[in-house]
Amino acid sequence: MQDRPDSLEQWGQQALRVQQATLDLWGQWARLGLAVQTVWLDLWVRPALLASEASKAQQDQQARVDRLVRRGIPAPLARQGLRVL
Repeated sequence: MQDRPDSLEQWGQQALRVQQATLDLWGQWARLGLAVQTVWLDLWVRPALLASEASKAQQDQQARVDRLVRRGIPAPLARQGLRVL
């Protein structure tokens, strides 16, 4: 009968180890899911941000050309990126 309590104690310890391993595994799955979502969001948003920046740069360039044309610089020269002091 003395083997029985030790055996139950070992089973209890083993159950606790399995439970801890299960919790650790779920934690790793949660971190993996978060990492995948972060990468997906970055891949989805980055092109939109880059397109927005390119559009802003193009608008800025067009506004600069328009200002130069209003100052009397011919449009072809204004598009070449002249600096008027």
